[in-house]
Parts: sequence; C-alpha cells; structure tokens
Amino acid sequence: MAEIVLIVEDNNHKRERVTTFVRETFPTCVVEEAHSFTTACQRVADTDFSVVLMDMSLPTYDKSATESGGRFRTFGGKEIARKIIRRRIQTKIIFITQYESFSERGASQTLESLDDEVRLECGHHYAGFVHYDSSRSAWKEKLLKMLVQIFHEDSNC
Repeated sequence: MAEIVLIVEDNNHKRERVTTFVRETFPTCVVEEAHSFTTACQRVADTDFSVVLMDMSLPTYDKSATESGGRFRTFGGKEIARKIIRRRIQTKIIFITQYESFSERGASQTLESLDDEVRLECGHHYAGFVHYDSSRSAWKEKLLKMLVQIFHEDSNC
C-alpha cells in the first residue's frame, strides 16, 4: 500500500518545493496538500495519512485573491497536532518551518524550546522539526532521514 503524505503549508513557494521533493524522492507516495488550519483539520479527520508535514504558523482559512485567510495562528500546527492526538489519529507529525523563533501575545519561543515542548506533547506521533531554508539543502537531508524512518516503521507493522 502506498504511503500517503499530507503537506500543510500556506506559502506557495515552500509548499511546491517540499511537495516536489517528496514526490521525486518517494515516487510511490500519494502527496496531498492543505493550505490552512481549517483545511488541514478536515483532511486529517477524513484520511489516514502516514505522515503530516506541517508548518507551525498557518492562516485559519485558505487564502484567495479576495480572502486574507482569516486570523493568523502562530501555533496553528501545534493546534492541529493536539487535534490529531485527541482524536487518536494514527499518523506521524513533522513540523517544517522557516522561522527560528515564534512570538505570540508578547511571549517568544525559540525553535529549540518549541521542539522540546512539542516532543513532550505529541509523544510517539512526533517525528521532529525541520528548519526550512530555501537557499540550502540541509532541510532535504533532514526530512529524508525522517521520512525513511517513518516509511520503514510502517512497512514493519
């Protein structure tokens, strides 16, 4: 059975790069996309994904030429992860973000502290954080290692 991957990302360029990388590296994978918090929540409830690759910061709704996407959720990815865990959805979670720190309501968190927090909250669902930098390939190497590990675990079930 083919692995099914959901990529949750509102930035078109980043989403296209990550999608292309996954499709080229794992040609038998089915890759689906969500562009917002709301769409991602619907997708994870409707489909059994092997892994969800998601940005940490997301708009509430899909953006369009006439819609801004509603309220921006600095920790939207973390909220989706909580929903996955509460609903006992069996999928792995990888966060992939361009930011090295996050701020909301005057409180700031580094990528490292957020990684530690999410690791504790997500338990066995958590596969890691990837720092995305479009000018470097390190993100691809890190993501590749994580996906190989996840797909290897799935094939041993």
